[in-house]
Amino acid sequence: MHIICDLHLHSRYSLATSPKLDLHSLADASKRVGIDLLAAPDFTHPTWRAEMQNELIETEPGSGIFSAHGKDFMLVSEVSCIWRRGSRVRRVHLLISAPNFDAVDRMCAKFSKLQNLEADGRPTFSISARELFSLIREADNRCEVIPAHVFTPWYGVFGSKSGFDSLHECFGDVTDEVLAVETGLSSDPSMHWSVCDSRARSIVSFSDAHSVASMGREATVLESDEMSYNSVVQALRERNVVETYEFHPEHGKYHFDGHRKCEVRLHPDESKELSGVCPECGRGMTLGVLNRALSLSDGHMTQAVKDGDGLWHDATGRYAPYRHLIPLIELLSYTLGVGKTTKRVSQAYTALTNALGSEINVLLCADTADIVSVIHRPDVAGAIVNARRDEVEVEPGYDGVYGSAVPKMNATTLAVKQETLNI
Repeated sequence: MHIICDLHLHSRYSLATSPKLDLHSLADASKRVGIDLLAAPDFTHPTWRAEMQNELIETEPGSGIFSAHGKDFMLVSEVSCIWRRGSRVRRVHLLISAPNFDAVDRMCAKFSKLQNLEADGRPTFSISARELFSLIREADNRCEVIPAHVFTPWYGVFGSKSGFDSLHECFGDVTDEVLAVETGLSSDPSMHWSVCDSRARSIVSFSDAHSVASMGREATVLESDEMSYNSVVQALRERNVVETYEFHPEHGKYHFDGHRKCEVRLHPDESKELSGVCPECGRGMTLGVLNRALSLSDGHMTQAVKDGDGLWHDATGRYAPYRHLIPLIELLSYTLGVGKTTKRVSQAYTALTNALGSEINVLLCADTADIVSVIHRPDVAGAIVNARRDEVEVEPGYDGVYGSAVPKMNATTLAVKQETLNI
C-alpha cells in the first residue's frame, strides 16, 4: 500500500507556531491536503502529551498508529541538541519516533532531567546527538532518529554554521542506525544523490509545518505492507520510498549564499570567489544549502531528468523520483492577484478541494476542464497545469529570506481572462 506521510509537524506548544495547532486542526487540514499519516508532534511537552493521550486511540493493539478525528497519527517529535565539540558549538535538529506512549513516558522521564519540558514543544538539550540516541533507545529499542533538514546552515547535521561533514562525525558508532535524512525546504533529493551519507539511506521530505496552512508543502510517499509503526520504519529502513513531494529548493530561505542585512544573494561559485565575505560590509555570509551540497559531493554525480508530467528521476532508476509542488493557496494568490489569506483565495481553495478531492489531487491529477468548471478561471487552471509540469520561474532564497517559485504565465494560461464567478 502507498502511504502519503507528513511526519515533521508542530503543535501550539512549540515556539513560533500557530495557536490553532491541535489534533483536530491537524486532522482537518490533512484531509483537505490529502495526507494519510501525520506526526503526533511535540510529544515531549507534558501538557500537550496529556491532551494527545486523551484524544489518540491506538488503531490496533501494538500497531503504534493512533487515530483521532478520522486521521492516523504516529508519534514523531523534533528536538534540538546543542553541544560543544572541540572548539566548535554544534547545533542539530533531530526527529525522534516512538512506538507507543509508554516509550515516550520513559524517554521524557530522562529528558526532564536535562531541560524544562514545559518551556517549548521542541526542547533543546545540551547533549550530543549520540547521547540522545542512547537515551531514546534505552526507552525502547524501536525508537528511531532522523536528522531534520540536514543541509540547513544553523541546525542541520550538515549545516555550514554548526554541522558536520559526515553522519559518522555526529553519530559515531550508531551511524548505521540512522534510517533516513530529511531534505528540508531548501534542497530536493537530487542535491543529495552525490552525498554518500544521504544516498545510502532513505531521503525523505516533510513539511516542518508551524501552521496548518503549511502542512503537506513537502511529503513522502512510502510503500508499506500495512499501516503500522513497524511497517513504516521498515519501509524507511529498506528505502521503500515511492516518491517525494518537494518545495522548489530555490523557494526555501537558505538555498543560495548571502547576507540578509546587505541584501546580498550569491550563487556558491560567486561567493567562493569572495571567500564567503559579503562584498558590501566585509562580514562573513551565510553559506546556504546549495553550497553545502556541492562541497560535500563525492563526485558520484547523477543528473535529474524531468518527464512530461513534471516527475524528476535519475536515468538509472537507483533513487526515488520526486515532484516539485507549489502549494495551491500560493498558486491561487498569485493568479488571482490577491493575498494568500484573503476570502477570495480561501473560497477558491475550498471550492476546488470540495469538488475535485484533496489539494494533492488538484495539483497533480485534476483535468484542466474540471478546474475551469469549478472556478471559471482558465488562467488558474493553466497555472496549476504549468506548475504540475514544473514550468516555473524561481528566485532563490538566502540567509533566512524566502525565495519564490511561480508558474510561467504563457499564452495558454493567459488565453482567457474573466471575473471569478460563484467562488
